[in-house]
Amino acid sequence: MNKKLIRLTEQFLIMSGLQVVIVTYLKTAVAPSFFLVWILIVAWEGDAEIALGLAFITGIVYDVISRGVIGTTSVIFLFIVYLNCFLAPKSMAGRFAGAFISSMVYLLVFLFEYQKGFLWGAGAILKYSLLFSLWNSLILVVIEFGMRKLRWRKKEYLSI
Repeated sequence: MNKKLIRLTEQFLIMSGLQVVIVTYLKTAVAPSFFLVWILIVAWEGDAEIALGLAFITGIVYDVISRGVIGTTSVIFLFIVYLNCFLAPKSMAGRFAGAFISSMVYLLVFLFEYQKGFLWGAGAILKYSLLFSLWNSLILVVIEFGMRKLRWRKKEYLSI
């Protein structure tokens, strides 16, 4: 369990660093969410309880980084991770689609206010939700290929 905790802490620090750099220095209307992609991967790997805990923690950290209302992102992350714990796609195409749909849901829920409705017009919502979903899905593919490469190398080193 200690190795798993250390590995998750290392991954959290890496994802936090990437998220801080993206939110701080990338001046764009919609920035990708490394936290969302990471907790989806953890959920799909079969660690539902850990993914739900990480969803809460990363949501709080993301709200602090982006100066949002504390807890808003946590609730959205928890909802998305809870739904994805049941899906758990194994193929790359399934994970790409899962990340795309989850990112779309995240942005749509994030842009909706109870009393006012959607904060943006329909054209802007469509444009930026597609952009955000594509960013996150591409990040997922890069992380997945990196993880597969590391697993392959680990097996290769152990076989020597």
